[in-house]
Amino acid sequence: MRLHHIAYVTADLDKKASSLCELFGFRRTGDVVVDEHQGVRILCLDMGQGHLLELLEPLGPDSPVQRHLDSGGKLYHLCFEVDRLDETLRHIEQTGDARVVRPPAEAPAFGGRKVAFVVTSDLDLVEFVEAAPE
Repeated sequence: MRLHHIAYVTADLDKKASSLCELFGFRRTGDVVVDEHQGVRILCLDMGQGHLLELLEPLGPDSPVQRHLDSGGKLYHLCFEVDRLDETLRHIEQTGDARVVRPPAEAPAFGGRKVAFVVTSDLDLVEFVEAAPE
């Protein structure tokens, strides 16, 4: 999967990290870092090819990310480019922690490449786009 760095706010950093690692095969890049100045716990996950997902958990009710979380903010969706869309979707559904809500269909915005949408058990919406032919 290929994606640029993204920050994601969660109420339970460890639970979210474990879920994402199991579901998508991400790897922790190190230990949780506490940033008192920013009022967050931080954990970066390597999504492959050097792309990172930065998970942020509020340290308390005064944390700026807590306010973001309280207002419903987390992230709308992530979009990953994958080499084998059907294989990726099969793997994700086999975990039992997600389901395809929109099966692969051609996307005019992406030159007719197929895209699919998945919803995880945490109600995260994830889009997958098949890689362009080489």
